[in-house]
Amino acid sequence: MKNRRDFLKFSVAISALTLNRELFADTTDFSDYKALVVIYNGGGNDGFNTFIPSGDDQFTGYSNYIKARENIGVKDVELSLTTTDNQLDLSGGNPYNQNSDLTQSYTKGFYRHANMDLATNALMPEIAHLINQGKVAIVTNVGNLIAPATKAEFKAKTKKLPPFLFAHNHQTKLTMNGEASKLDYTGWAGRLFDNWIDVNSGDIYGMNISVGRTEHLFYGDRTEGLIIRPGGPTSYSHIKREIYEQLLADRQDDKFRQLYQELQQHSFAMQDTIVNDWKSNTLTFNSTNAYGGELFSEPSKEQLQQTNIVKADTSILKQLKAVTKLAYIGKNRGLKRQIFFVYDGGYDTHNNQSAQHSRKLRGMSLAIGDFQKALVEIGMENEVTTFNISDFGRSIGDNGDGTDHAWGSNLFVVGGAVKGGLYGTLPNLTLGSDDDLSHKGRLIPTISMSQYYGTILKWFGADEATLKKVVPELSNFDVKDLGFMG
Repeated sequence: MKNRRDFLKFSVAISALTLNRELFADTTDFSDYKALVVIYNGGGNDGFNTFIPSGDDQFTGYSNYIKARENIGVKDVELSLTTTDNQLDLSGGNPYNQNSDLTQSYTKGFYRHANMDLATNALMPEIAHLINQGKVAIVTNVGNLIAPATKAEFKAKTKKLPPFLFAHNHQTKLTMNGEASKLDYTGWAGRLFDNWIDVNSGDIYGMNISVGRTEHLFYGDRTEGLIIRPGGPTSYSHIKREIYEQLLADRQDDKFRQLYQELQQHSFAMQDTIVNDWKSNTLTFNSTNAYGGELFSEPSKEQLQQTNIVKADTSILKQLKAVTKLAYIGKNRGLKRQIFFVYDGGYDTHNNQSAQHSRKLRGMSLAIGDFQKALVEIGMENEVTTFNISDFGRSIGDNGDGTDHAWGSNLFVVGGAVKGGLYGTLPNLTLGSDDDLSHKGRLIPTISMSQYYGTILKWFGADEATLKKVVPELSNFDVKDLGFMG
């Protein structure tokens, strides 16, 4: 906490958590440790340039894809990955390299995968390698969806669309809610914590931790999440701490002020514990990244083969490094369930998409590659599942320089407990088809966020009764488990 605002936010979250733990007990008990890592691609990720339709089908395959994306379509060029001892090896150069320019590399080609009609963008070799190892599930055409519906039903208004479809703020809130029908205050992770409030035996960390910023995802009726900076928590300065403790020590006759003082004192103690945990747990790794450097270190521009103009956005590297340490601390403290939130913004690609999206995809792939290697080394690969979410997908048709707000998209789930492969039904990519709500390629999802979350949360330990509270719209769908978790 580097300033007064950070400290107050921390204090309020801790205070609410402490009060609620005492008022609302829960008997949920687990004997194992599991964690979820939620990566939020803020702005609306283009899931169909992340994972490119590569099949031969005239409607769902590459020919239809490139017809709609003449300006920013990824070329049908199959790239290969070099491995050493079954590990990705980029020390000899990047398969995506084209004139050391990420903008050009973005559309150079893709990595095909066995028995899968979606290929991985050239700028994501680490993720492509994990897919080949069977550690990634790609879930196609996912979005905020209240219930199964056709284009005809939406046009006839016999089925409801999510409110304010295609609007960033509203669709973000719905994605965080886990409910596509209403803009609720709570988030699905907050509601889960409400129901599992004592799952970690009253530990000060609670269950939900956001790395760097407050998120609606963690808002519950009775709980909130912690916020910890990517660089780790820091102590309040001794001078400020002494002054504040003197103020708290002043006797107050007002019962509310007395309670507030007690909670603030408790917050100080909790802060001290978290800071001490961070300082006393040092992680070092023998594994290296794909370039032979230290895990979570940023490769040089020469290694990445990029220009000074367009650089990979590697900010997520630091966040996932922090998550690795926090999960390690949590398991060693005896915690049973944790959810971590990582914000990765910059995906609103209306224009200059080849430059903007390329730098995001390269950074995300680097980070996830390092993160998975770190988890393997500390023995937590099967206990931590990482997945991405976003506001919405982007239009299949391009606007000349980018793509516009749309609906259904491709998402991914990574981890040792994941059953790798492609899940869902690939949509018809013809502009104006029955799968397109408009004439631009705004795909109607065939898998809801409720089903996506429900599958993950079932692995996480949520029973049927809990799922009804956390993702209530799951009951609207016949298929409640998509099958990608072990």
